[in-house]
Amino acid sequence: MTQPSRLSWQLLMVGPGIDRITPDIQDKLAALLDMLPATATINVQTDAGYVTVSRDWPSHRMETVDSLVDAIAAAPGITHISVPEGR
Repeated sequence: MTQPSRLSWQLLMVGPGIDRITPDIQDKLAALLDMLPATATINVQTDAGYVTVSRDWPSHRMETVDSLVDAIAAAPGITHISVPEGR
């Protein structure tokens, strides 16, 4: 899958129509997800079936997220931090 190098994630595409998603369309889907950070998934219907497109982060990134949340929670004066599930 083609990805702009500036993204910290890659596309995850699932579905029977995946062969209809060209590298150019992959780049456009990545740009959409990059510009719409609150969007978790994009559903694309093709003549071969659906494709669900989402972001996939390397596992070490989630370890970094957990570490940052822990550091914020441990800071003086912080009594609670809430981070949405599925981050």
